[in-house]
Amino acid sequence: MSTGISCPGGSKVCKNRRCCASVIFLCAALSVFGASAGATPFSRFFARKEKEILARMTLDEKVGQLLVFGFQGKTLDGDFEKWLASGRLGNIKIFLRNVEGRAQVKELTRRVVELEKGSRNGIPPFIATDMEGGTVNHVRYPGIRLAPAAGLVGATGETESARVSSRLIALTLSDIGVNMNFAPCADVLTEPRNMVIMTRSYGSDPELVSRMVKAFVEEHTKAGILPVMKHFPGHGMTGFDSHVVSDKVDVSRAQMMKVHLLPYERLIREKVIHACMTAHIIYSELDPEHPATFSRKIIDGLLRNELGFDGLVVTDELEMEGAAGASKGIVESFVSAFQAGNDLFLVGHTKEKEEKLIESIPGLFKDGTLSVKELDGKVLRVLAAKKRFLRVFYGPAVPSDATSSSNKTAAGKTGKPSFEQDYQQAADENRAMAEKGIVLISSRVKEPIPQYLKGVVDKKKKGVILSPTEGFGGLAKKYLPDWDVVSIGYHPEEEKVGEKIAASKEKLSSYGIALIGFSGETHGEWVEACRDAKLPFFILSIENPFAAGRFSDQALFVVAAFGPNSPGTDALFSCVFVTGRFSGRFPYDL
Repeated sequence: MSTGISCPGGSKVCKNRRCCASVIFLCAALSVFGASAGATPFSRFFARKEKEILARMTLDEKVGQLLVFGFQGKTLDGDFEKWLASGRLGNIKIFLRNVEGRAQVKELTRRVVELEKGSRNGIPPFIATDMEGGTVNHVRYPGIRLAPAAGLVGATGETESARVSSRLIALTLSDIGVNMNFAPCADVLTEPRNMVIMTRSYGSDPELVSRMVKAFVEEHTKAGILPVMKHFPGHGMTGFDSHVVSDKVDVSRAQMMKVHLLPYERLIREKVIHACMTAHIIYSELDPEHPATFSRKIIDGLLRNELGFDGLVVTDELEMEGAAGASKGIVESFVSAFQAGNDLFLVGHTKEKEEKLIESIPGLFKDGTLSVKELDGKVLRVLAAKKRFLRVFYGPAVPSDATSSSNKTAAGKTGKPSFEQDYQQAADENRAMAEKGIVLISSRVKEPIPQYLKGVVDKKKKGVILSPTEGFGGLAKKYLPDWDVVSIGYHPEEEKVGEKIAASKEKLSSYGIALIGFSGETHGEWVEACRDAKLPFFILSIENPFAAGRFSDQALFVVAAFGPNSPGTDALFSCVFVTGRFSGRFPYDL
């Protein structure tokens, strides 16, 4: 049936609901900020050329366009409001600490826009966050629908899965006024000890990673959200976490090009990506002295000149140990990152450091420490990206007839708002996709797993659920209502694990079977406790499938969902207790 909506793809009438969703995206985004045909929050900005805007900017305003600051609390304090209103701060990062509910975060982003709109040049802000799906979601609130982990998406083997995941995330961000996402991870996982990337990677095959990243980026781009690929030139080969340590990797240049850089090389060549984030890691074969974030050889040399990237380069958090360990202070970190070729500089946590940057950076250009010419080039890149991507949020509105038609059609007979229907559809698609990615790592039972578990329950064999999270325990009780639940913590301290096991040891021996919810190395101690108690057990892994897989020869079976949240966990329990279908293929070859 025809919807009567003008199709963004060019046809007179659109019959594709997903295509129409892009119109709904546009209408929803504009309605959030009160735009109407012919009048937008940033009309002057979109009407002017980038160079014209640049010529009107003060040094403080130019510097402000390069800064992405995080803040504490659920509202902006007076200093942040002043910085935004004056143009001295051009961009904001939203963390989980800033989010209380959907309405609250929408009001927060609306306030950021209002302040920037009132600044002298009226330049729209990048409002960024991290929403990858799986374990990394810096926006969470009651009722939010989360996407599954990249590992689960990769396990489906289907490129469409990445589109489905990206579409749900993009809908969420569009609704709350976030227009930049530090995602997806383009890291190719080749090191099983890599706890910081792990299931945030789509897989160990660079071809698979390239396909998935491309699909994710394309869906975000359709929604007017700037996706930022990370962590250039690759974080999948490390055995350490650059959040907490500064270290190096010794991977040959040939291997870097063949594996870890392949997604970047391919998507840059295809002109798919427009922003990428650098890693705070030293790559001995690329630059033995500087982490990538501070390496002109890697950013200007490899990324810009060799690979031909002309988009935005964004630093990872400059307060991370991997960055802080490479410089004497936050201003020195900014100087090194600026000279290396970065365009946007992320400082997300400490207000004193942010104040120091606001006050100190302009002087670095006045005294010749940094080049004003380079500054202007970076600002022009930022302005060009904002004109391209933020038009959906703050640019010329769609015609009123398209707006009314799309709302009427999407609402249909149910009377629901168009966003809610589209959001529900995206959530349903993610649930169906998640069931395709659940992986049976091993099984020692000789019959279908749901049938085996039904036999256990029918025999009234008393079981125990060793639950890493409240949500996991609640889901398990739906299928095993008569089993006891023991909380074992998501990532508990080793000492506390030992104490808990000691207190539970005698009781474990009284059970006939155990379900172990596995999210990390420390849960291996619960496996050993069950083994010592001669208690049969099975493992449902919700994060670290590598550690869980080490117990394949001891567990009745091991199944992996790659992430701790719905829809992955819902799909995990459905496959184990209902369908018995495990169509996912382990995406990591380690």
